[in-house]
Amino acid sequence: MKTNLLLLDSLRNVETLIYSGFSLSNQLNRKLRIVYIYDFNWISSGEFVGAVAPTIDAKYLSLEKEIKKDFEIAESKIKEITTEYFASNPINVPFEVEVAEVSRLDYMKKYLHDEKDVILLMSNYNSYADTSSGQVKYPNIIDVVGCPVLVLPDDYKIHDFNKIVYASALHEEDLMAMRHLSGLFAKAKGKVLTVFHNEKLVDFEEELKWRGFQSVVQNTVNTFTYTFNLTHEKDAREGLDTIVEKEDPDLIVLLKEKKGFFKEVFSSSETRYAVTHFDKPVLVYHEENLHK
Repeated sequence: MKTNLLLLDSLRNVETLIYSGFSLSNQLNRKLRIVYIYDFNWISSGEFVGAVAPTIDAKYLSLEKEIKKDFEIAESKIKEITTEYFASNPINVPFEVEVAEVSRLDYMKKYLHDEKDVILLMSNYNSYADTSSGQVKYPNIIDVVGCPVLVLPDDYKIHDFNKIVYASALHEEDLMAMRHLSGLFAKAKGKVLTVFHNEKLVDFEEELKWRGFQSVVQNTVNTFTYTFNLTHEKDAREGLDTIVEKEDPDLIVLLKEKKGFFKEVFSSSETRYAVTHFDKPVLVYHEENLHK
């Protein structure tokens, strides 16, 4: 059975995240694997402390202690929450719970080697980014993991995804991502997919390209009811802001590309903005993984 893997590294709003994980797994007909990871080797390394920090300050020591304490009670807490969830939500979602002291990047690499159809679910809150030095550079898992990543706001429970915005660069890879998205919602009805593109200036050739892309989408990916929106902001980020405010979607879908429309939006310095700014679930596809 296909898997949603909920990756946790903190107990902050963990009940909300677990409830969202079960709700989404039920909607998408996928099993749920809940994994709580304590990356001790990285936490105890110089990278976590911050290379410029001459000493380990009190704030760091307090944070390290808090993370370790959460890890020690994580398994019992997660099992308590899952029991409460099924008591009030009699659904049939197979699930597993694992608590491990490993590198989360190594864990994901091994898991994705063994399991081929995985969506990684993770919070938009990074528990490892709160030291006084401000030098924490925990590897951005969204950049390197070999599967779609669904980033969940940790402050409200996710239910159905009925209105979806897909930000398009009008590339072939967009169609591949939409086909995967169509597969996720193959058994669902009434989903509205807004395909959005931003182009500051639109000449005759760009207009033809946009109209042609709409036709190709509707003829090749037929799970959704479609709307199409073309914005004319000065950059892609402002265009996305405009369309999200207008449509108020349940889910935003982005393709992390090496070229084109979202190259600048998904540079390393912009990733956090994209997945936290809207306080909405953001599903990130990777261009290179769509070709596998």
